[in-house]
Amino acid sequence: MKMSLQMIFGFSLALLALSADCHSNSDAASIATYHIVFPQDIPQDLMITLERAGDGRSSPRYKLIITADGSVVFEGRRWVKQEGATIKSAISRERLKQLMAEFDRVKFFSLEDDYWMDRSVCDEVYSDAESVFTSIRINGESKTIRHYHGCRGPKVPKEITELEDKIDEIVNTAQWLPDKKGR
Repeated sequence: MKMSLQMIFGFSLALLALSADCHSNSDAASIATYHIVFPQDIPQDLMITLERAGDGRSSPRYKLIITADGSVVFEGRRWVKQEGATIKSAISRERLKQLMAEFDRVKFFSLEDDYWMDRSVCDEVYSDAESVFTSIRINGESKTIRHYHGCRGPKVPKEITELEDKIDEIVNTAQWLPDKKGR
């Protein structure tokens, strides 16, 4: 009787281990569906947008649209050099690939959609902070993240702000914004 109980116990442990392994594999498969593999070349449907909605005071408000051919459209809304203006520009393929690499680096498709004023994400919420909407469409997949900079806490990855700033840097948004003295 003792031998058969040990055999049953061993068999049960083996089934539990197999079950846990299968469960973790299915979890890994479901997680993998949220991570987009960024291609080496630039897909034709690539579109990146960054919209800074301001902070209620005097932060620049604008929208950037960047497409697969490197075209950039800057829509100046408020507290920019030319309010209401739509300015067209372009960036090189290398810069566009840098942007794709940044989205891949921060694992954009695996991040939350909202880092807003939700207490489940924000440990602290400060008023009068900037709101930023960042999105990408690539290979038929798309995602937008709403990021309120007043949402603070360990669940808000710093990589979101880094990505927002990197988009501005690569496009050279500063050329359309007033300098620090307001000119």
